[in-house]
Amino acid sequence: MYTLSVSKKEVGRAGDRLVSQFGTGEKYKEEDVQILHEWRMLHLYPLSKIQFYMEREAISLNKNALLSSRIKRMPSIVTKLSRFPDMKLNKMQDLGGCRAILNNLDQVYDLVNKIKSSKFSHELVRMDDYMIDVKDSGYRSFHMVYSFQNKKFPSLNGLRIEMQIRTAIQHSWATAVEMVGLFRKESLKSGFGDARWLRFFELVSELFYKVEYEKEPSGSYIKISEELSHLSVELNVFDILAAYNAVVSHIEGSKEYDKGLCIIVVDTVKRNINIKSFENHNHAKAAEAYVESEKYCAENKGCEVAMVSVSSISELKNAYPAYFLDTKTFLNYLSRYVFIK
Repeated sequence: MYTLSVSKKEVGRAGDRLVSQFGTGEKYKEEDVQILHEWRMLHLYPLSKIQFYMEREAISLNKNALLSSRIKRMPSIVTKLSRFPDMKLNKMQDLGGCRAILNNLDQVYDLVNKIKSSKFSHELVRMDDYMIDVKDSGYRSFHMVYSFQNKKFPSLNGLRIEMQIRTAIQHSWATAVEMVGLFRKESLKSGFGDARWLRFFELVSELFYKVEYEKEPSGSYIKISEELSHLSVELNVFDILAAYNAVVSHIEGSKEYDKGLCIIVVDTVKRNINIKSFENHNHAKAAEAYVESEKYCAENKGCEVAMVSVSSISELKNAYPAYFLDTKTFLNYLSRYVFIK
């Protein structure tokens, strides 16, 4: 039941072959896709067991904690392997992951300590405090990686499961980064994309952390807030994110967009949103419409265009089930803390 049809070394080689084809337009070999799928599905049972411990301790601290889990999607796996050439598929530590979202930093660290002191057989192999050692993008969370240990299914021993523990305000930040990255087709969370948006999210992360960590606004807090105020106006953040949110809600709520591609034009000056849908086989027409929309937006201030696959929205919904791409929470925090009179 819980066995591989190939060796772990072959899993690593399959990952290498997938990476070699990444971005080339070539179709992945079915054999390699199957090996990847079999390898990541092997993590389901360890994930369920380790998630149980995390959820038990989280609920003991906060009965309203938001809890979720996921097996990493194939596109995310191959993209990550391509970004880190030394990483091997058979040694990835986050194929299975679970997440707890809590009210504040004190609860985050309380949960970390409760999990560390729990008596279970799984081995803690890595901890990363991205609250303090924040990533360049501004990403903050506390990560714990456990090596699964179980006498009943020894073939699963050693598989890695990652816990992510963060606050609600940090999760609102991560959700907004995902939303903007989706529509702009930029991997902002990995540090790639428009420098202004990258700077915006880096500053928001720092500001939100100061809000949670500091009792009184400091000089640096006010300075960050002032720069964010300027960037928010320059990027038209509030209107853009509100429009993105409306688009997602509309697409999710309509059977008209159950597959294929959508060309979305957001005009914040005229305050309207135009969505054109295309079947999957109409890529050429979708591309043509996208180019025309880009020309329109280049000539009209306050206009943005995006081409989004409906499946990518659905996949993000699975990755963010608690707050599915609802940026209202993020915007509420932003308006509350940025514009200091």
